[in-house]
Amino acid sequence: MFRPRFDIGAQRIDCGREPDVATHDAADQFASWPLLDYSACEPTEDQAAINRWLAAADLRDRDILHVGTGNSSVARLLAGKVRGIVSVTVAHNEWQHGNALGLPQYSVHLLNKHSDDFARQFEPASFDCILDNNLASFACCQRHLERYFETLVSLLRPEGFILTHWLGMQWTLDVGVDDVEPVWQLDAGKLRAIASAYGLAVERQDELFFLRRARTPNAGTAKP
Repeated sequence: MFRPRFDIGAQRIDCGREPDVATHDAADQFASWPLLDYSACEPTEDQAAINRWLAAADLRDRDILHVGTGNSSVARLLAGKVRGIVSVTVAHNEWQHGNALGLPQYSVHLLNKHSDDFARQFEPASFDCILDNNLASFACCQRHLERYFETLVSLLRPEGFILTHWLGMQWTLDVGVDDVEPVWQLDAGKLRAIASAYGLAVERQDELFFLRRARTPNAGTAKP
């Protein structure tokens, strides 16, 4: 029996179906803007802010996971500057576009991040930096959001971090299809409640939020 690890007011605890790449196709038909496929779009405001941080950061010898491929702006920015970049998307056009770029050490996977397939795709402790500007926006239920966070924590190396953005946290799917609850519109308090259930601490830098493993009292000073 599924027992939730945190409570921020979700009503749909278990949607009763396995998420896949077609989960949000019905919602996509209602949208008058790109909902899933951003392969031909410039980065959104929140993604652009994340990219600016990445451009100034020293990420040499780091492995990056980008959840939500878009137009592969992260890979185009970091290719040749990091050890490797992996991206996942539910949009076929983003998957095709990213793979067609031929960037070094870059691979794109067609996966729903809430799915069991995603949870099994990569080896544990594979990434130093995980990027997702929509951590909860597409959550179908609490059970599958919890699976996603469990996977993220398992994929992080000990000194790794998850990076998200305030604007992406504020967005939820609302296009006339009853498949995402407004409760998944996150604020800083909700994010900390979720993160703490997985032993993560939240650090805010302006509009950016970093999730790292919480230090124990005897852990000493963490690396910057």
